[in-house]
Amino acid sequence: MIVNIDLTLLNNTRLSADEFLGLFLVYRKGYGYLYELDLNIDWNKLQREDYIKLGDEIEEHTVRQEFIDLFIKDFDSMFSQLVSTYPMKVNTNNGIRVLHALNPDAKSNTKARNKYRKLVDGKAHVHTRIMRLLDVQLQVERNNLAYMQNLETWINNHTWEKYENLNENDTKNNDRPRITRSL
Repeated sequence: MIVNIDLTLLNNTRLSADEFLGLFLVYRKGYGYLYELDLNIDWNKLQREDYIKLGDEIEEHTVRQEFIDLFIKDFDSMFSQLVSTYPMKVNTNNGIRVLHALNPDAKSNTKARNKYRKLVDGKAHVHTRIMRLLDVQLQVERNNLAYMQNLETWINNHTWEKYENLNENDTKNNDRPRITRSL
């Protein structure tokens, strides 16, 4: 059996490689490997974090939806969540600027949809991270939404990554308008 481990997933979930592998093997019913490999797994911790329901024997362990959701998520609902969260239009000095179509299935959203599909590639944890960082960006830019990028550009440029290391305190004192020129 070949198991690919996404290190970003481990970092985001705070799972160790052994814990992830153990959960994955239970999920794929690879119980024999669990007996053969010398994995350091705190099953009780994983149960407290709702990743697994423990049985009396390893074969009776059941992986919970919390772990399954790290991999399997409906792409259409992920993209719809992105489109509904990302501002559709912004007010500028010259009027209103549209950033994307309201309907996620609209033809004008096709390029953004295809780029996002390649980006998340069925990895719900990637989508969750992007949505978390979009929320941070919206908090930081709440007084400067006129400068938001078109949705497709935002996806192409991976703009959410710029907000990775900001915390809630960084977003609280940003009530000043953005100054783009000085005279």
